Amino acid sequence: MYIMRNLKLFLSLLLALTLLYVGPAWPENTIGPTSQILCNKVANVAVGATGNTQIVAGIAGQSIFLCGWQVTNTAAAGTFSFVYGTGATCTSSTTLVTPQSITSTAPSAYNVAAAQMQAVPGTTLCVNPSAATIAVTIWYSQF
Repeated sequence: MYIMRNLKLFLSLLLALTLLYVGPAWPENTIGPTSQILCNKVANVAVGATGNTQIVAGIAGQSIFLCGWQVTNTAAAGTFSFVYGTGATCTSSTTLVTPQSITSTAPSAYNVAAAQMQAVPGTTLCVNPSAATIAVTIWYSQF
């Protein structure tokens, strides 16, 4: 009887301690689908000329994350691409992000809630249009 009472008391105490034990906190993910990057900034640029035009200036040690864009064109047809690289107009170490075609009747639009594309830290994001009649709006984050 005495042993049973002590066993019940011990098991009750063990259960209470188990329920109160929190354990170590899981580390927070910094990359990947469980830690999506939301875009909280917007940039607009009316291109006005062909060739690379800066949309977002690079900051040393920070990446530019692109969530989406809307690009319009008042000409009959044209193309544009987003590129990133060094310099004010992405003139060196240029990397293509995405090429697209666009007409005056169908603006190019792509927008999602979380970043899908990322520029290398410290690089500038530019647009490279084939027509001077293109206007660009992008949704991005930079850190």
